[in-house]
Amino acid sequence: MTHRSYLIASLAQTMSEAFSAPARSGSPLLGGALGHMPLFDGGDAGAQIQAELKKIEDGIWKKTEKRLEEVKAGIKVKDYDAELAALEKEHTEVKTQLTEVQTQLGRLDVTGGGKGSERKSAGQLLVESKGFDTAKQGERFVVGTEVKALSSAAGSAGVMVTQPQRLGIYEQPEEPHIRDLFSQGQTSNSSLVFPVRKTLTNAAAMVAELAQKPESDMTFEDKTFPVRKIAHFVKLSDEILADAPAIQSYVDTQLIEGLKDVEDVQLLKGNGVGQNLTGVYTVAPAYNRTTAGDSLIDVYRRAMTQLRLAKHTPTGLVLNPEDWEKVQLVKGTEGHYIWVNVGTATEPRLWGLPVRDTLALAAGEWLMGNFRRGAQIFDRMDARVEMTNTDQDDFVKNRVTMRAEERLALVIYDASAFVKNAPSA
Repeated sequence: MTHRSYLIASLAQTMSEAFSAPARSGSPLLGGALGHMPLFDGGDAGAQIQAELKKIEDGIWKKTEKRLEEVKAGIKVKDYDAELAALEKEHTEVKTQLTEVQTQLGRLDVTGGGKGSERKSAGQLLVESKGFDTAKQGERFVVGTEVKALSSAAGSAGVMVTQPQRLGIYEQPEEPHIRDLFSQGQTSNSSLVFPVRKTLTNAAAMVAELAQKPESDMTFEDKTFPVRKIAHFVKLSDEILADAPAIQSYVDTQLIEGLKDVEDVQLLKGNGVGQNLTGVYTVAPAYNRTTAGDSLIDVYRRAMTQLRLAKHTPTGLVLNPEDWEKVQLVKGTEGHYIWVNVGTATEPRLWGLPVRDTLALAAGEWLMGNFRRGAQIFDRMDARVEMTNTDQDDFVKNRVTMRAEERLALVIYDASAFVKNAPSA
């Protein structure tokens, strides 16, 4: 092979690898920074974004073809390495722009990885914040951070609904919470007003041509769902500031989990009085299909039918840990466990429904319903952690005050989408 032929083949192969079709995952030429990042990533972006990316790709292809023609025609390429370096820089800029677009579309999380990437915890965000170094130096300080995937600033995906992460291989969360079952959104108001259906008369029927159509009727009433705050604080020796991993762990396991424990109670059994939310268990209709001789497993299956008869599809079951234990310990005639494989961790489900066991419900109490459509959580402020040594006499006593709080509302669109069992006294 002549030097010219080798040069043409080398250049063609390099360009092909660097700027290949959308299915390719990146070129070795461009290094780790761009590896695994396709230039033209099709699929879930809008048509307008797709078109703009296609224009960029077509433009680069034209430049590549022009260079190949110059080589074939014997035109000397002044600096082969410089040309490739320029293309690499251009590709880097395109990749950066694409990353920004993907972030705004909610395709990337705050860590810069895909949606399956792990989000930073509250403790990690706190110890990585700018003010934390000032705190360690013993100066007066106030430092805080808000636990959310992205900011709520204009152009950010932080205003989008954040759904629970779905894992390909089931991994038991450290502490599953009731929030995971609900649809979630955000609000900037101190309260939300929604029309709630009171009655429905469905008069739909088969009608002959030109005949009078029957009239259905439904009535609504506007209901206000206030935003409420959950908060607590602790005082610690400032010596712990020298141990960032300890601070991170304390925030995640104590402060944030403390908020979530109270949140569980409010989402289920809040009575709507004072600063309390109105929980779904509080307003849910009672189970009415009691049958003599039914086991707990039978009861839960009949509850599903009660919801279906009310034209709702259940999406979750919440019960007390003792009742969940009774279900899991059911054995067949040969002594084997029916619902669980004790040697493996499996997602807690019953009759196909995700199960959450919680101390927010007493033994014998349970709630089933369509958590996705019957109600929705609106976050006014995601869990926020703040730390200061300016509270009261903290500074002179070498203490820090750490506070965690969140603000949220629970909108119940249709109480009939749930059914509960309240055991008799």
